[in-house]
Amino acid sequence: MFGQWESLVIFTLLNVMLTVGVYVTAMSGQLSLATAAIAGLGGYAAAILTRNFGWPFVPAILMGAVVGAFVGAFIAAVTLRMRDFILKLTTLAFGEMIAVVAFNIDYIGGANSFTGIPAYTGFWNCLIGVLIATYLAWRFDGSRLGFASRAVRDDVVAAAATGISVLQVRVVTFALGAAICGAAGALQAHYMLIVSPQELGFFASLNFIIFLLFGGMYVLWGAMLGATVLTILPELMRFTTEYRHVLFGLIITVVVLFRPQGLIPRIPTGVSGRFSRAGRRRASKLSSAENDQWRLG
Repeated sequence: MFGQWESLVIFTLLNVMLTVGVYVTAMSGQLSLATAAIAGLGGYAAAILTRNFGWPFVPAILMGAVVGAFVGAFIAAVTLRMRDFILKLTTLAFGEMIAVVAFNIDYIGGANSFTGIPAYTGFWNCLIGVLIATYLAWRFDGSRLGFASRAVRDDVVAAAATGISVLQVRVVTFALGAAICGAAGALQAHYMLIVSPQELGFFASLNFIIFLLFGGMYVLWGAMLGATVLTILPELMRFTTEYRHVLFGLIITVVVLFRPQGLIPRIPTGVSGRFSRAGRRRASKLSSAENDQWRLG
């Protein structure tokens, strides 16, 4: 359909879908370092069902999402009382554990990878997957549970004091985000036609964290923009030959230094006209009024 650009477009859509899953998980303050492992589990599950049991493509993708949701809910329940740094280390350890286990299971190919997967995934499958994932994240973002998730992310103690169930919020956000990642992993498996244990570890997961931080982890569109730009940009920079990776790293560093909240920063809730000049003037007036009140108080 797109000639030589088809693979790039499909990989961009898959990365956007995975980054949306990471965004949903991070809404409650759980920045997972096991994204690649969760996506890999979804890919293994769907590939086994289609190759070994002759399942249709769509039910297999749904089963990949279910596997991801169960894994995400389990991780959220286990790490509930862990602090941010320990939580991240736990998810990292989980991802590495899944990679080691996959290396040693002959049924899924072991170190030789799981091959012979039917080629079902194409552009339209990926586009539909991204649209569904975006719709789910968008609806969740504006729901009461979405607001509760952001409250838990900003201050767990204050959120719990207002009656928010931290366990419910974290389990739901992790399960939903992991379900999206599991479905994306299933789509990717049926495009790459192989699922490899080498792709389940930390360094594969780190890419999606970079996408999220680059675009903006507080806004859904920021996560999608980051995944899109950082997937396409290396291909557009091929003319720089051996300097491509240096320039790519420099661009990311500059954005992190000068836009610490990402390309699309956090927008205060309740400020109307958020993308217009009037909205920005109103936000500025609100800030000035608050400062005056603080000085008088």
